[in-house]
Amino acid sequence: MGRSKSENAGYGWRVVVPATSANLGCAFDCGGLALKLYLRALFIPSGNGELSLEYQGKTPERFPMKSSNLVLHALRFAAEKLNVTPPSGHVLVQSDIPISVGLGSSAAAVIAGLLLGAQYSRKEAHPEQILRWAEEIEGHIDNAAAAYHGGMVLALSNNVDRVVTLKTDFPESIRLVVVTPSIVVPTHEARQVLPKAYERADVLHTLQRTSLLAATCFSGKFDLFPELFEDKLHQPYRQNLVPGMERCLGLRRPGLLGVAISGSGSSVIAFVTRDELKIAEELQKIFADEGVQTEALFTSADNNGAGVTREQVPLIERLGAVLQKLEKS
Repeated sequence: MGRSKSENAGYGWRVVVPATSANLGCAFDCGGLALKLYLRALFIPSGNGELSLEYQGKTPERFPMKSSNLVLHALRFAAEKLNVTPPSGHVLVQSDIPISVGLGSSAAAVIAGLLLGAQYSRKEAHPEQILRWAEEIEGHIDNAAAAYHGGMVLALSNNVDRVVTLKTDFPESIRLVVVTPSIVVPTHEARQVLPKAYERADVLHTLQRTSLLAATCFSGKFDLFPELFEDKLHQPYRQNLVPGMERCLGLRRPGLLGVAISGSGSSVIAFVTRDELKIAEELQKIFADEGVQTEALFTSADNNGAGVTREQVPLIERLGAVLQKLEKS
């Protein structure tokens, strides 16, 4: 399927995708929550045959600028799946999401690229199809499902013919405190520390909490408490990768509903109803006592998920103005 150079002259597609925190303690590899931190990407097509990339945002030293970049890869992936000409043009990315610290930066990049690729193709791509492609690219979809749908999402995809997701809005009255250590824990390293098999008692321990977490959230009660986030499948092993993390998970204070490792780490996420500044300070002090520097972010749940729009943009020669507009929006 060919595309005329003049068809998209002066137009592009802009996508906004939220950060996510997967696992939520006990919901290992099946649950995620979207956060009000965002990756924004603007794709300006052209007929030059090249696909270039520009980035401004958190941890730029960790953002790959090669053709293997996940935004570009997913954009090309969707175009190929939808049987259209390989995309060319310029992609501008601006992101509030720190990279490689358990806040779903990879999933956000994949969802952004897939949505841009679907728009470029001018063909309909259903949510289940987008998430199946995300699974093919990343291998799991707990982050991707939450990034796409927003809110709290439980997902089923392994060993089934279709992707099944269920979403509930998460109350913004529950504040989210994210404390990110300077230590980076690559996902593959966090996977390697997990055991090959588990004791029945540990599985039962976690299943009970996962079921109750889902029940209270989807019932609308959101009766969260610290013991609900305790798990025996991944956190006991991953907490040893960052000094101080074990003590963070055990923190108990009035107004603190619970603390969990965000994704596979290294960030921890606290669910808070009051005194969020004091709780953040306590979490940061725990890490500081171990000589680990941290950054604290204060946010809440994003219940809207990813969105993409078509908009008029200046010519390629004026991309600096476009980037400035992207940063301010």
